[in-house]
Amino acid sequence: MSQRPLRSRQPVTGDGEAERISLMISAADRASLNRIADEKRVSVAWVVRDAVTRYLELPENQASSKKPQG
Repeated sequence: MSQRPLRSRQPVTGDGEAERISLMISAADRASLNRIADEKRVSVAWVVRDAVTRYLELPENQASSKKPQG
């Protein structure tokens, strides 16, 4: 990965606490994340946090819109 100055950004957390996670993704997805990070001049972690935040903000993913199971 190329060196780039990182855009500053506060950690994406709801309660001030950050948690580390680990995940497995395909090589193609990792290459896409690297490309996006390079274009935006941010870290891959920043891109993933941004994507997760945007996904969770979608109306269909809001807790109030979830239908009870069962």
